[in-house]
Amino acid sequence: MQTVLDLAPPKGFRKAILVTVKLQVVLRQNAICTKCGERLGKIEDTEFDHFPALGLRCWDAEAKDTTPRANDPAFIEAKHSDCHDKKTFGAHGELARGDVTEIARTRRIAKETEDFRRRMLAKVDPDAEVDEPPRRPKKAWPKRPFPKRGKKHEARGERGPAGSSDPEG
Repeated sequence: MQTVLDLAPPKGFRKAILVTVKLQVVLRQNAICTKCGERLGKIEDTEFDHFPALGLRCWDAEAKDTTPRANDPAFIEAKHSDCHDKKTFGAHGELARGDVTEIARTRRIAKETEDFRRRMLAKVDPDAEVDEPPRRPKKAWPKRPFPKRGKKHEARGERGPAGSSDPEG
């Protein structure tokens, strides 16, 4: 029997990484940061990064955990604080997107895909209930989007030199 996995873990899901798992990760990496290749400091100052990010993993409702498991040492890396921030939030000056951006993008695309799928199913099955996308109210086009010329502009001296109304001066 094949189980259907949800696209992402529920909001607020995050298990604390056990100390034994942290030690396994640091030993596997020989206490070297996976991003910059420099030596890691104290374990208290080291940050642990899930890859792929927890928000990008599928949720298994039976196991009440992500796939792969959230605290599997094979899918966790030890990094310096600034190296971890670059991966999570993206690097300034580089085109690399961070995990936060990718998670938001993935959720948006999943929602749009699900809405599209429901609309297509409603075409085949007219009894299916479909939420129509909200329609924005129509707005009237502005009659004159640029300011009128008049006495107000002439008084400030915006025409010609020395505030004269003659364009040639």
